[in-house]
Amino acid sequence: MKLTWTILTALCFSTSLQMTAVITTFGQETVFSIMKSDNRKASELFASKRYRQAARLYESMADRAPNSKYYLALARAHYYLHEPVEASTWYEKYLTIESELPANDVLLYAEALASQKKYDQAVNYYKQYEKLSDNDPMVMKKIWQIKNRNYLLEDSLHYTIKRLDCNKPSADIAAVPYENGFVFLSNRARPSVIKNVDEGNSPFFRWYQSTMKTDSTGIIVHYGEPVSFFEKLQARYQLGPVSFFDNERQMAFIASNADHQLKGKRPLQLFFAVKGPDGWQFSRAFDFNGANYSITSVTVREDGKVLYLSSDMGGGQGGLDLYQSTFDGKAWSKPKNLGNEINTVGDEAFPSISGNSLSFSSNGLPGLGGFDVFSVMMSDRAIGEVQNMGYPVNTNFDDFALSLNADRSKGYLTSNRNGGDDIYEVTIDLQTYPFTIAGVLKYKEENWRESETLTVYPLAELELIDNLKGTVVARAVSDAKGEFNLTIPYFSQYRIKVTGSTDGDQAIVSLDLGKTRYGENRFELVVVKNSFKKDY
Repeated sequence: MKLTWTILTALCFSTSLQMTAVITTFGQETVFSIMKSDNRKASELFASKRYRQAARLYESMADRAPNSKYYLALARAHYYLHEPVEASTWYEKYLTIESELPANDVLLYAEALASQKKYDQAVNYYKQYEKLSDNDPMVMKKIWQIKNRNYLLEDSLHYTIKRLDCNKPSADIAAVPYENGFVFLSNRARPSVIKNVDEGNSPFFRWYQSTMKTDSTGIIVHYGEPVSFFEKLQARYQLGPVSFFDNERQMAFIASNADHQLKGKRPLQLFFAVKGPDGWQFSRAFDFNGANYSITSVTVREDGKVLYLSSDMGGGQGGLDLYQSTFDGKAWSKPKNLGNEINTVGDEAFPSISGNSLSFSSNGLPGLGGFDVFSVMMSDRAIGEVQNMGYPVNTNFDDFALSLNADRSKGYLTSNRNGGDDIYEVTIDLQTYPFTIAGVLKYKEENWRESETLTVYPLAELELIDNLKGTVVARAVSDAKGEFNLTIPYFSQYRIKVTGSTDGDQAIVSLDLGKTRYGENRFELVVVKNSFKKDY
């Protein structure tokens, strides 16, 4: 994710065409004045998040005049370029000269070490930072997660991760399900008379579509060769992630704005398009695009009433934060920061909503190192508990841009676990929430204990109780045939309280839910008549 993340998270982009070479002569300038000028330029580049160019200048100065301040700047630049090996190398060089790191760099060094699976060293530096930060609770969680990382491996047998053969040596990222395949971003080279490149001399990102291919039996063989998607809307500069909604009749997308430029840089902004008889057509720009900040990724709920975006707009927790905006039928509301339950001083990006479950990537939340994928249940009233998706979705490398289908059983992931940014197909057989169980309620009479005879229990009230919270989270009533439907809102330990409709008798039935996906989600609940008691 080295180049990719720099492009997508940078505040804006360089937009010059690589068509000329500039030759500069220094005349009577001294080496000292040249280095002073380079240092100023490097500082300006770093401040504007153009880390690659800044690193080149700092490295040139370090070669000419070794200095710990250049080593520190290089370590920081490579960290923000998401190159942990290089960042660690420069931190190590810095520590050969200086006795200790600045407080914030202690944290960055710990993160870089964790990304290389050097967990013992990472914990040592996390502990140093913990003392310097007055017991930062997030760092305490990171230490706990690393020491208990086996918990993130327990569901690994229920995931299948497969690297797709349509990847190229270029960066292929942010695939989302579309029609019989997916749409994704790539900066693979394209035939062109004029070479459009970014500040790293890489081609701009463009959209591509790949379709599943099947054999005569209907079994999927592979994904077809990618073709350009929405060619007539291909922007002049960078394109970003897309999100389809309204049965794939509408889409939200990210692109650099050709009209907004500040000091040679262009922000990423949010736009919308609709699909008509003649294909996709641009419809509108997001009302809260800005010239001084970027919106780097977006997801829209299927009904088109809520979207989540990632942005470095002011007022956030730090870095890229996730925001929510709602649509009232005419306009989108001002984005609202999701707060520190989700956002951290690091980066949160690539949101993807399916049902009520929001997936996103973060390098600030506790994980296995680098960017990990997390999920959280979203409702109009509250935000659920953030969950790390665990291995093999997450590794110590950068894993991001997970996008799943409606029932969260299949989708796509981007990861650099094999060196470059590639797209992986993800298949999940874990039970997803919320889901509904159906079944029949029956009972035995007290004197039938030795009998297998069961009687349908009609018109009884069922209350689903969370054992951990001790609260009722769902209710249902059995019909005349004892049939019932009960919605399970989230994974937990549950019991069901059964109350008779005529005499008010009550009983408790345990409900054991595993993590794996159920077939038809059909249960037979049986209570014994002599177990009925009052006031559970």
